[in-house]
Amino acid sequence: MNQTVTVNISGIVFHIEVDAYEDLGNYLSKIRSYFKNSEECEEIMTDIEARIAELFNEKITSDNQVVSSNDVEAVVTIMGKPEQYIDEDEGQEQHQQSFSSKQRTYSTAKKLFRDSDDRMIGGVASGIAAYFGMDAIWLRLFFVIALFVGFGFLLYIILWIVMPEAKTASDKLQMRGAPVNIDNIGRTFKEEAEKVSENLKKNGQQYGKKAESAFEAFFSFLLHVFKGIFKVLGKIIGVLFLIVGTFWLVGLIGMLVGSETIFSITSDGIFSIESSDFFNLIFVSENQFHLAIIGILLAIGIPIITLIYAGVKLLFKMKTHYSIGLGLFIFWIIGVAICGMVGIRMGTELTHDESIINIKVLSDNNDDFYISASTDENPGEGILEDRYSVISLDEDSIYLNDIRLYIYKSKNDSMELKVIKNSNGKSRKDASNNAKMISFNYSITNDSIFLGNYLSTLKENKIRGQEVRLKLYLPIGKSIYLDKSLKRIIRNVDNVTNTWDHDMLEQRWIMLEAGLTCVECNEIEGINLTQVDSVRAYEPIIEEDK
Repeated sequence: MNQTVTVNISGIVFHIEVDAYEDLGNYLSKIRSYFKNSEECEEIMTDIEARIAELFNEKITSDNQVVSSNDVEAVVTIMGKPEQYIDEDEGQEQHQQSFSSKQRTYSTAKKLFRDSDDRMIGGVASGIAAYFGMDAIWLRLFFVIALFVGFGFLLYIILWIVMPEAKTASDKLQMRGAPVNIDNIGRTFKEEAEKVSENLKKNGQQYGKKAESAFEAFFSFLLHVFKGIFKVLGKIIGVLFLIVGTFWLVGLIGMLVGSETIFSITSDGIFSIESSDFFNLIFVSENQFHLAIIGILLAIGIPIITLIYAGVKLLFKMKTHYSIGLGLFIFWIIGVAICGMVGIRMGTELTHDESIINIKVLSDNNDDFYISASTDENPGEGILEDRYSVISLDEDSIYLNDIRLYIYKSKNDSMELKVIKNSNGKSRKDASNNAKMISFNYSITNDSIFLGNYLSTLKENKIRGQEVRLKLYLPIGKSIYLDKSLKRIIRNVDNVTNTWDHDMLEQRWIMLEAGLTCVECNEIEGINLTQVDSVRAYEPIIEEDK
């Protein structure tokens, strides 16, 4: 039975055999002696102990909770044995050269850190560049381009939050994949000390003995004030991140997987529909639907979780864990990739569009036509409604109101109504079949045109961009009255007065050489109103109330 002692190495508690503890103590003493003439001795020892603790932690398992002499020897082999190279008669520079030349080197797996030593903003680009062994300028160029595309700022902020900063010498060596041993840790501190010395020398040459001038003292005071303000703001922002992130996350999960029913609020009330039924109108298969849910949860949920994580860090000053940040980033990339794949697959369902065209020639017996539309609501229960779009369902069909009416000058003496049914599909045949399956009701009499206000198709045809476009060709001399019921379907009708579509309703219009002209207008510059007067003659005379 071996005796053990409990030790704290770099903030981590280990149980270690007595013999191993003595070997470790002697090893650390030799290292301290090796660096005793260095001004950064304590910082170097702190980093070395942190690296030793990390190596010990890798060897601890559920079956082995005690650090043995063999574990200490393995760590010493990786870190190096300074006692083999120290010669009391040689200078420190010769010690380190000899130590560096004879020491065994071990490759170290790279880790992703932010490189604050070579940063432009947060060190994200330089850290990723160090990880992949490339020039940081290309990644910085990528982020600049991505900023203009739209996602660059959000991506940079997410990476800034999840990527830990390389603060210690051990972190900086792991960032570049260099062996984390005594010699490299010491060299890192030496290089940083030389940089600081050079910067101080430059500042000294530039400012001389005026470093403590009132000007710098004033800005030093401002710096402390702003630090205090940002510290308080950090707590407030942390609370906001935590509350908003939690609210968004719960809402996202509840919307996508927490309920089998989707509720919709429309002008006619609150309706519900099974989520599987709704998404089956869009996605090709149930597997594609489930894959889309996973992709959306990861692509949107991971940034929300990152926001919550950032809030917790700001509130409780938690240390960024490398594995958490990298894991979140990897899962976010997976989510974006899944969404991309599903999007591409869905895009193939809409690659072709076809139209079914039906032309109706109207009667020449009348010069004046009344055009109106149905005011009936779409059958079924509404599941989506905005200013211009309505989607509703019943047991068998989908009802859409993507209907538009356009009015043009006819190229001949015939008045025609062209009814165009459009749809998309994965092939021309599929798109043509979808267009043929569109049902749209309208009626034409000798002096009127009555239009339906919705189209329908069977659920099995799914939503594939079905629409109806109505083109009325009006010959010169024909007039039309536009009923107010056309408000939702009339679109982009050119006229000589540039009147807005909705303002054209409840008025009579005549087609002249100059274009569609308002009958009620008294004077229009450059237009012959003779035909307008002839149309007015047929209007009923309404006496004003006295």
